[in-house]
Amino acid sequence: MITALLYNSCTSCRKTEEVLKASGADYEKREFFKQRLTRDELSSMLDSVGLTANDVLSTRSRPYKEMGLAEKSLSDDELLNLMVEEPRLLRRPIVIRDGEVVVGHNEAKLRELIGE
Repeated sequence: MITALLYNSCTSCRKTEEVLKASGADYEKREFFKQRLTRDELSSMLDSVGLTANDVLSTRSRPYKEMGLAEKSLSDDELLNLMVEEPRLLRRPIVIRDGEVVVGHNEAKLRELIGE
C-alpha cells in the first residue's frame, strides 16, 4: 500500500496526486493539515524509511524563515516537535511504499516507486 502525505493547496502535492491517480495505483491519502501527524507517527514514519527530521525539513517554507531555523542548531527531537506544531515545516509531498520514500515532487522517482 502506498501512503501519500499531501496538502491540497500545494502545487507539488497536486502534481504527485495526478501521477498516482493516472497510474491507477492503490494509495491512501492523508492530508497534512486535516489529519495532522502525531510526534510518534512522524518519528515512526521517518524511522521506517531511514530518514531524519533534517531530511524532510522544508528550508524554503515561510515558518522556517520566520523562526530563523537556518541560524539554529536543533536536534532531530526538537525539529520533530516543531514539525508536529507547524506542518508547513515538512517538505511536501511525502510518498511511502514498502520502506521506500519520495520526498518532494519527483515524477521519475514516483513512477519508479509505484512500479511503472
